[in-house]
Amino acid sequence: HDFLRDGHFARHIRRMRGIYAERRRVLVGALTRELGDTVRIAGDHAGMHVVVLLPPGARDHDIAVRAAARGISVIPLSSCYVGARPRSGLLLGYGTTRVSDIAEAVRRLKVIVRE
Repeated sequence: HDFLRDGHFARHIRRMRGIYAERRRVLVGALTRELGDTVRIAGDHAGMHVVVLLPPGARDHDIAVRAAARGISVIPLSSCYVGARPRSGLLLGYGTTRVSDIAEAVRRLKVIVRE
């Protein structure tokens, strides 16, 4: 109760919004630089995840498995669908990723996506 009443929670939320906004900005910038000609970025205006829509024929599950083997955790978008015609893509979370690690992770992801 005191934590909320004294404004500590509101300060925490404001601080975290800034941190997540910076991580999102850096991630979207790196994705645009490294994969912009290959993918489409969606859901990049808020939250702690970005969706990367892959080109037709790309197998998101295979990419996710190869990424995991190289230390990059992504969720295949097709696994989030119920029913017919899932889209191929990757769900990228950045909530716990350090800004300093994002560019290198995206460079490694680019290699994996293009394999």
